[in-house]
This record gives sequence, structure tokens and C-alpha cells, in this order.
Amino acid sequence: MTAESLFTRRRIIVLAVCVSIFALGQFHRASGAVFSPILMERFDASAATIGGLVSAMFLATVIAQAPFGILLDKFGPRYVIAGCLSMIAVGAAVFAMGATFEALLASRIMIGVGSAAMGAATYVIIGRTFPARDFGYISGLVVTIGGVGGILGSFPLSVALERLPWGLVFGGVSAVTVGLAIAILTAIRGEGPAPKPADGAPTGGYLTLLKSAEFRKTLVLAVVTWAPITAISGLWGGPYLQNAIGLAPEPAGAVLSLMFVMTLSGGYIFGYLDRRMKSRRRLIFAGAGVSMTSLFVLASMSNPNAYLAVGLLLLMMFCQQFYIPLAAHMRKISPDHVLGRASTLLTLVAVAAIPTMQAAIGAVLDLAAAAGLSVTDQYRVVWAAMGALILLCGLVYATAKDVNEVDGA
Repeated sequence: MTAESLFTRRRIIVLAVCVSIFALGQFHRASGAVFSPILMERFDASAATIGGLVSAMFLATVIAQAPFGILLDKFGPRYVIAGCLSMIAVGAAVFAMGATFEALLASRIMIGVGSAAMGAATYVIIGRTFPARDFGYISGLVVTIGGVGGILGSFPLSVALERLPWGLVFGGVSAVTVGLAIAILTAIRGEGPAPKPADGAPTGGYLTLLKSAEFRKTLVLAVVTWAPITAISGLWGGPYLQNAIGLAPEPAGAVLSLMFVMTLSGGYIFGYLDRRMKSRRRLIFAGAGVSMTSLFVLASMSNPNAYLAVGLLLLMMFCQQFYIPLAAHMRKISPDHVLGRASTLLTLVAVAAIPTMQAAIGAVLDLAAAAGLSVTDQYRVVWAAMGALILLCGLVYATAKDVNEVDGA
């Protein structure tokens, strides 16, 4: 398929919509690290209290996933996304006022609920608009280009909050979100309910999907897609780099930024390879295998060299983007009439695993410390456990059928 036939005017508009949705979500996920210190000082709150405020968005997103999957199949992504963006806009407006801690908490919950449909809706739009063989490639483009939202939610946001009033900054975010909702209603046309199931096809929803052994195997591997990335780059990577490797805060921060760059570049590369390789399963295995091996090598080093340790972590971040072809696998085996629910289940498992893994790593570190292990050895246990989990999930997925578009499978 030529580039001209793939990127028609309508498809470019749809791609821009998906990128904008992803970027907005990345902005709100990244912003917590920037505004948390400000709120701790303003409300004289503890780190645990502010951590709960930030986490409320993620918890609300997980809880609200399932209903939105049904709505996506019943009404289509156009109105669901517009409604969700309206909720995010209201939440951002309340956050901009920031009168009380309770109001800020409510605003984070609203943003979380509004964000619940974004990932699955993006998959539905891509699945309905682009050829099946290009699903992974387009998903990779969305991740790569939309990653600018995460960038805006970090250093640029911190600069803006230093130079501009709080209300003006987050009020501007609310206004941009309203504009995006209007743009989506204008740009996305004809995206109604999911098509009716073909004759003889199962008509159920979530339960029917979960009864499929092939679909369950994709869910098992989804457990170790986003969680390892976020657990390291969003929480435990900084302490490891400073306390175990001995980096100063500034170079440690630079490494964390490089991790983000690796995820963006990896998203594009894995999407491109998904479009080219004959075996999607081999591509997924390659990514998961190299990621797992990187963790095991880290776990084997009692006195890690800083450059080698950083290199292994960056390689692991890059290879974790095997979730792009995994999403393409999900698209291939999911009937069109339940694509919204299928996308929701995959996203739900991947998102729910994030706080679970973050908390589990904290528990492992505490147990290792109580056992008298050094800081370096504590993290060696963590890397070994994380690598073992990827291995176990990969072994379950290994029994899945290989699906690809090159040979028509």
C-alpha cells in the first residue's frame, strides 16, 4: 500500500485527532510530578496525601474503563470522546480554581473518569479508519507524535507555573480541551455504533471475549506492557539511579528524560516493524525477550557500572514498546462489533497493573531492606522479579496463534 493511499485527507484528520487525545492524556499523567511540590507547600500536606491526590486520577480511570467500553460499541467514539473531553475540561477548570484540597481531589477524579475512554477510543478509531495491516504502524505514530503531551506536562509546565498564575495555566488547559472536543465533533463524522455481528458470530460482550483463550493470552501479556515502564520511569528509576548507581539528581533526571525519548522512538519503530515483519508474534517475543534479558543482566551485577546500567535500562524501555504489535494482535482477533470492549479490556489490564507493580516493588524493597540487603542488592531483587514476571507472561502468550497481515493470516 502506498503512502498516498494510506494517508488520505480524512485519515490525516483522524490521525491528528488520535494524536491530540493521546497527548492530552500524557499531559495529565506527567503533570502530577510538577504540581505536587506546589500543592504540598500550599496546603502543608504530606507526601502521602498529595500522592493520593495524584493517584486518584489513575484509580478513577481504572474503575470507569468497563462502562465506557460498552458505550463505545453502542454509540461510537465520536460522542463518547466529546463527552469525556467535556468532563476533563470541567475537571481542569475546577483544578484551575484550586480553592480547597477537596475540590482539587474532585477535579482529579473527574479528569480520571474522562480519561477512561481515551485509549480504547483511539484503538476503535484507528481500527475503523485504517487497514488492519496498518493498525500497529498508526498506533506507533500516535504514541510517538502524541508523546509531546508528556513533554509539555513536565518542564514546560514547571516553567509556566513559575511565571504565570496557577488559574491561568490550568484554565488554559481547560480551554484547549473544550476546543479539542469541538474539533472532534467536527472532524469525526460517520463514527456511529459498532457494526452488527456477522451471521453466526458470538453476540456477547466482555464475557464472550474473556471466554476466548486467544484473547486471554493477550491480556496476560498486557500485564507487563505499561507497568514496567511506568514503575521505573515514573517512580523507582530515580531512587535506583541515585541511591544504587550513585548519580547526582541532575544526571539522574537527564536519564529519566532519555527513558521517555526511548519509549517514543520505540513506539514508532515497533509500529513500523509490525507493518513489515511476517510474524507479529516473533516481533513481540523479540521485544519482551530483550527487555527481560536486560533486567536479568541488571540483576546479575553486584557492582553495576553506571553507563552499563543506564544503557540496559534505556534498552529495556525501548523494547517494552512491544505493546504496539500486541494491540495489533488484539485488533486482529477481535470482531468489529466488540472492538470497543476488547480495546477497553486490554487497556484496563495494562493500566491496572501500573499501581499494582509500583506498590509491589515498594514492598519488595522493604522486605529486602528488612533482610539486611544493601540498596544495590535490593534493586537486584526487584529487577530479577520483574524479569521473571515478563518471562512467565511471555510463556503464557507463547501458546497464542501467530496473526499477521502479510500472509493474510
